[in-house]
Amino acid sequence: MSLNLLEKWRVNSVNRKCCSERRRPRILHLIYSFEGGGTERQAVELLKRIDPTRYDVKIAALRRIGPLYREIEDRFPAIPEFPLSSFYNANAIRQLKRFCALLTAERIDIIHTHEFYSGMIGVVAGRLTGTRVIVSQRNLRLSDRLVHKWGQRFIIRLAHRVLVNAEAIRDQIVLAGSAPPEKLVVVRNGLRLCEPLKNEAALGLTRRLSHDALCLELGIEKSARLIGIVANLRPVKGHRYLMQAAPGILRDHPRVHFVLVGDGELREEIQNQALHLGIAAHVHLLGWRADAAGLNAAFDLAVLASLREGLPNSVMEAMAAATPVVATAVGGTGELITDGETGFLVSAGHCEALTKGICRALADEYVSQEIGMRGRAFVLSRFGFQRMVAEVQGLYDRLAPE
Repeated sequence: MSLNLLEKWRVNSVNRKCCSERRRPRILHLIYSFEGGGTERQAVELLKRIDPTRYDVKIAALRRIGPLYREIEDRFPAIPEFPLSSFYNANAIRQLKRFCALLTAERIDIIHTHEFYSGMIGVVAGRLTGTRVIVSQRNLRLSDRLVHKWGQRFIIRLAHRVLVNAEAIRDQIVLAGSAPPEKLVVVRNGLRLCEPLKNEAALGLTRRLSHDALCLELGIEKSARLIGIVANLRPVKGHRYLMQAAPGILRDHPRVHFVLVGDGELREEIQNQALHLGIAAHVHLLGWRADAAGLNAAFDLAVLASLREGLPNSVMEAMAAATPVVATAVGGTGELITDGETGFLVSAGHCEALTKGICRALADEYVSQEIGMRGRAFVLSRFGFQRMVAEVQGLYDRLAPE
């Protein structure tokens, strides 16, 4: 009798283990690259935190390049690459076949893509293999090109769920008739905090030390007022409007220096524009920085001059550092900033509006500091990676096959 009971216990244990393994969905994340943009940062931070006891997580990339990969290399030491040069050549068909073969071999339950190009290959492969697909859209539109507009609609229609990071993006997709509301899931970005900024008592000292250290790095006086912009050097980020606004700002505030953090194809153009405007001595291009979030504490003012945005990480990180922000009123920025309360909003694409907004923020340092503290309280109370990860994992649970 006891042997029968022992055997039953052993069989039940095996069954429970098998059921447990079956209940652990296999999730494949597909990302374009590991460059230092906001989309890539959010994807990497999510991959760091997904619960491996609940989900069997794998990752693939279209281009296995970029500094952010080092942060997850220990957990994902070898990832397959599916390089695409175009969607319209024989190589695209080859990579699609390879990706479909991977999905089948690994018995993937859910594909989670993170931007346009991975979304395109993801939804097609998902339909061919019967795999469920979550796509991410973190911008109002990728570009003004018609191929991108129709491509995003194609991706949204084929996906099982569309993850967006701002109400503004969801509303635009619904208004355009690209997807019903129930297909869209709003998961706001997680906020990356630097350890020293978690201590309220040390915040003022941290900001002063960070400011002075950056001035020393730049070789300028500690009395300088630093205006920082953390954004890739791409047309959509609106750097040229900030450069056009700079001479007017310097007339009223000659101690101002502009610190540009990020890299991209416009670097030489921005340098030439600064030379042409006679402001090169006040413009500092730092390139890509691993400590970009921490640099916000060094700025007297953070600026985002974007023409389009989803929910901008750089604005959230600046607000978390208690740095007052002047940002263009585009996309989800208005979900972070209430003008004159948690930051300053200006019209996009107008250097005059940017000049006025920045001078307004610089005019009364005490008021700006109060606004910076209110902005900090706002983002710290509403954003965090624990919340973001829980919401994404809840989406996996709802979409995973029984």
